[in-house]
Amino acid sequence: MTDFLADVIIVGGGPAGLTAALLLGQRGIPTVLFEASRDTGGHPRGHVVSTRSMEIFRELGLEAAIDAVSLPLERHGGVGFVTSLAGEEIGHIRTRGDAARDAAEIALSPCLKRSCPQDRLEPVLQEAARGLTSVDLRFGTKVTTIAQDDDGVTVGWEAADGTTGTSRARWLIGADGPRGPVREAAGIGMSGEVLGQQIGVYFHADLWDLVQDRPWLLWWIYNAQTTGVLISLDGRHRWTYNFPYPEGVDRSAFTEDRCREIVRAAIGLPDAPVDIRSIMPWRMQARLADQMHRGRIFIAGDAAHPLPPTGGQGMNTGIADVHNLVWKLDAVRQGRAGPELLESYTDERLPIARFNVSQSAANARKMAKAGLSGILALDPENSRIIDKPEGAALRAKMAAAIPAQRGHFDYPGQTFGIGYSSAVIVPDGTPEVELSVETFTPSARPGMRLPHLWVKRGGQRLSSLDLCRGKDLVLLLAAETADAEAAFRHSCAARGLDGEIYVEGRDGLRFEEAQWREIYGLGVGGALILRPDGHVAFRSPSADGTLAQAVAQILPL
Repeated sequence: MTDFLADVIIVGGGPAGLTAALLLGQRGIPTVLFEASRDTGGHPRGHVVSTRSMEIFRELGLEAAIDAVSLPLERHGGVGFVTSLAGEEIGHIRTRGDAARDAAEIALSPCLKRSCPQDRLEPVLQEAARGLTSVDLRFGTKVTTIAQDDDGVTVGWEAADGTTGTSRARWLIGADGPRGPVREAAGIGMSGEVLGQQIGVYFHADLWDLVQDRPWLLWWIYNAQTTGVLISLDGRHRWTYNFPYPEGVDRSAFTEDRCREIVRAAIGLPDAPVDIRSIMPWRMQARLADQMHRGRIFIAGDAAHPLPPTGGQGMNTGIADVHNLVWKLDAVRQGRAGPELLESYTDERLPIARFNVSQSAANARKMAKAGLSGILALDPENSRIIDKPEGAALRAKMAAAIPAQRGHFDYPGQTFGIGYSSAVIVPDGTPEVELSVETFTPSARPGMRLPHLWVKRGGQRLSSLDLCRGKDLVLLLAAETADAEAAFRHSCAARGLDGEIYVEGRDGLRFEEAQWREIYGLGVGGALILRPDGHVAFRSPSADGTLAQAVAQILPL
């Protein structure tokens, strides 16, 4: 029996899949999510939740819930490079605690980047999704077959109790990881490389005495027994340690006892009480799909771009994928745009994924070239002496190279500075904003995420990003312009679009930043059209007669 039970089927219940379910459910779109695992949680893998991802979770009403289960901000202060937790510090990079840098971070967004391990993040997302009436979560259900035709996608599935069936939807989102079935079923190729193989160990140990004066999120470990990366999950008791192992070595050799001894070497205390909770072998990949969709099947997250953890972009790239996609599916679903709009998903997201894969791999190689690689294997000779007196010169050389690694850990330009380019973005003829990974210059050039500025409206203090919520399109005017407003309203009404117009100074709307027009590049009488995902689709220094054409290009029929 086949039931056409949803508009969208999601395969995969990790952060990208659950975020897609939440975004779809928020719009009331009938959605079914299939996940082979019986529940969320398990081994903590990804943990960095970027500022942009936090903005998306804020949009979903989940910012406070995620903050509550994240690493406390006071323990999210930087990165240490040490011979062991109990050993010598080689150097560190402080990412918070510097007044100027903290002020710059706060100015960029209504949110802050957090470290929230997946075993804490996913239950928050799952609980919120279960509260949405249009979302059906089917954990413990494996997808066995996938077939698409001109009208929809049919999947076969098997539940944990042995029940089997088929279900059908108009579209399918594959968020099922690099080895999941969706990408292959869609006939989408993938290329790239594997940079190495690692063992991840999740353990509990009270290490407060060793870290209380050093609030680092990450600890890069270098000694003769082990090199790797120690991640603080809660600032005291919960940790993961990831270390490389050579090709040709059987992963089964890393028993619980052996991993405990390796962890103790990273800590620097041979008798430290260590409670191993899970051990997960994994491969460091830098791979990219040839495209992000084919027909009615879309891929997101690691299904499209498994990338190295060096930079914390993996989970966040997947969350941004589905944030770009869902509003487009809804527009086509409601007949407010034609299928051409869905073509822009690959056009907009694939270049971002390509950059993040490349930058993450470059981070790993840059660390290795500087002698700082803890996630790729160190040179054996260096490993032999790194924590010994004869390694003093080597440690000094490593210390000198540490400041140049900041872009690996502190990257506002990578988070906000890459804009979209596609047929549904109306160019304004201005040059691309020069990208710097470590710094970000706000710009409202078409394709960019609207720079956050604080706005007062109706007695509330809002982010400018909040102006986009719940609308198909938003027209933001620097001043009242009757012709422009009439043209926009007429275009929206003719298409059945839910459009909104905001004018500085009207209905109590005031930007706190006096130079907001200059930041947005509007001039005295300019206009922006904003998409539901907060990206600028159109900009003009004068609200002239091109608005109707712009609406038609942004949401093509």
